[in-house]
Amino acid sequence: MKNKKGYIQDFIFFGVIILILAIIIVFGSKLNTDLNIDYQNSSAGSTAKLINQNMSDRFTGIFDYIFITVFIIFGIAIMASMFLLDTHPVLFFSLIIIFAFIILVMAIIGNVYDEFSDNDNISVEASKFTVMGWFMDNFVIAILVFGFLGIILLFAKLREGVFR
Repeated sequence: MKNKKGYIQDFIFFGVIILILAIIIVFGSKLNTDLNIDYQNSSAGSTAKLINQNMSDRFTGIFDYIFITVFIIFGIAIMASMFLLDTHPVLFFSLIIIFAFIILVMAIIGNVYDEFSDNDNISVEASKFTVMGWFMDNFVIAILVFGFLGIILLFAKLREGVFR
């Protein structure tokens, strides 16, 4: 763990993975809706159509909460990795500057999702995901919370009265 470098890479990785996950979920929902419409117009039996419709209706709720679960687990993992980093209190002010850069990058990632979800072909599907939409709209605030908690964890470890 002595050569572990984190923080910047962890947060950038977190933002990119969350963005990719959100885009994949919205595309999956669009694909699921299109396939369900085609299946409902097919010659399949009414029982099969009902089962397919029920599964299609549950897609949004299931993947909405899968997204929030992954979001929270990634945030906790980043905070845990920050606790394991060795730091010195002298680095606090440089870390604040780095954190401002991370917030700027996360704002760009949040805006990418906003532009994606405003697309005419995708906006109907993206609006179905209320929890995911709320978190992506408030992405910078969530990163601020995780970041400040991480900074506290980064500098909060004392071993026998001295910093590690």
